[in-house]
Amino acid sequence: MNGQLHVAYALELPKHPSEVQRAFNIAPEAGFALSIKNPEAGAPPGAGLSEEEKPEYPEKLQEEFRDRRFELEDLRMLDYPGAEFILGARVDPERAYHLQLPKEEEDYAHADIVGELRMATSRHPVKPLFEGRWQ
Repeated sequence: MNGQLHVAYALELPKHPSEVQRAFNIAPEAGFALSIKNPEAGAPPGAGLSEEEKPEYPEKLQEEFRDRRFELEDLRMLDYPGAEFILGARVDPERAYHLQLPKEEEDYAHADIVGELRMATSRHPVKPLFEGRWQ
């Protein structure tokens, strides 16, 4: 359809990555290329879904794999239950994708994420999110 999907991010909070980000190996900036797994392709032992859990794509969509293990372009495949995908990481998305990631100076009182998640600060301990530490 439109080529491979790329997702990139830049952390705004916490201002300086700390123990939580290191524990989960979250880089201050990263990008990912998404690839959808062909349900007819094999998987390593103990990995992947059972036959009952695999997606059942219409023949026309299944043909887009062209006997490859992954499809890069048709994101409609993600609309099917059991669709599997992998994310290939890029550590420097600005250079890899030739873009400038917008970063805002955020603080606890004005952070968009608090509103987007509809977190009542009186009921949810969100301060650790801004400090990058375990609660």
